[in-house]
Amino acid sequence: MAFEIVWTKRAVKGYDNIINYLESNWSDREISRFVIETNRFFESLMLHPELLRKSVRHKNLHRGPINPLTILTYRIKPRKKQIELINIRGARQKPLP
Repeated sequence: MAFEIVWTKRAVKGYDNIINYLESNWSDREISRFVIETNRFFESLMLHPELLRKSVRHKNLHRGPINPLTILTYRIKPRKKQIELINIRGARQKPLP
């Protein structure tokens, strides 16, 4: 059974920041490609929640690349069958504290 993806405010803001950057610096084609790639990744993640590398410090926390320029941090909530997206950011941006 697939997990549900839940977005935190921080993740929504990070995703919006990436889209805003793409709108300012790239064409609609690149924006569309990013959205499609991201959606495909989330479809895979819902079926395989352990897809990205597990954090050494935090239980159920995973972090890794969606693509070469985008990093995702998420938490698995197995009892609720949820994947909580904590942050999504450009790889060149400052990491989570």
